[in-house]
Amino acid sequence: MKYRHTLTCAAAIGLTGALPTAAHCADFAVNSFSVLGTTQAKPDAIYGYGTGNEKLLTYQFEHFSGHSWGDVYFDAEVYHGRDVGSPFVTGHSIQNLLVLNPRLSLGKITGKDFSFGPVTDVSLISRWEAGSYPNDNPYRSQNYGVSLNFDVPGFSYFESGLLYRNTNFDKRTWLWRSVLMSKPVEVFSQKLHFNLLSLVSGSQNNGTEVFERGEMLWEVGGKAAYQLGLRLEYETYKNDPIKGGRYQRWLPMLMFKYTL
Repeated sequence: MKYRHTLTCAAAIGLTGALPTAAHCADFAVNSFSVLGTTQAKPDAIYGYGTGNEKLLTYQFEHFSGHSWGDVYFDAEVYHGRDVGSPFVTGHSIQNLLVLNPRLSLGKITGKDFSFGPVTDVSLISRWEAGSYPNDNPYRSQNYGVSLNFDVPGFSYFESGLLYRNTNFDKRTWLWRSVLMSKPVEVFSQKLHFNLLSLVSGSQNNGTEVFERGEMLWEVGGKAAYQLGLRLEYETYKNDPIKGGRYQRWLPMLMFKYTL
């Protein structure tokens, strides 16, 4: 699975700007801290981003590491503002979300080549989510499925998978999860990074829920460890709890990211 290891290293290089040695390509760890701010945090029944004055600060820690058996991603997000979760819950200046996402690589644990076409590896994936919102019945989810890594020109990391999903609001449904990270794009001697997290899931009450989180980040001073730019989130589902009909939300945020 030499090629699979090379692709994973490319993702680490894209995040850190550092090149692991070939002997350690399968084993690496990347940690990043981000601070984001917006003045457009409108009511959001599912994620609880809304605030009383639409001002929101987000603090995020991410960990991504490769191991002899696969890889693991951990995400911790803290949302701070006036009445975060408003108007569905009030009196809370902070909400939080935790995500743990380990993957077991079939190529790594068997030593066999699972590549075919653009697919470079096949993994068994778990995703556990826990949030503080809504405060009377905090969100919990368990997801299990299969994930594929792809070799796509222009991307240092391209992964997508389909998972069985079970939450305390929706039982026995599904999640289609994708993570994309571009290779650095050079524009007028400046390097830009484009990232995307896509979560599309089934819901008994809201039909298909779509959540897209895109980022455009500029390497400050040509150093990949310091990145400044914009995060843009889009969310849509049926049955807007306030206005009725289809709910749609665009949330732009200024973002600074520091990677260790």
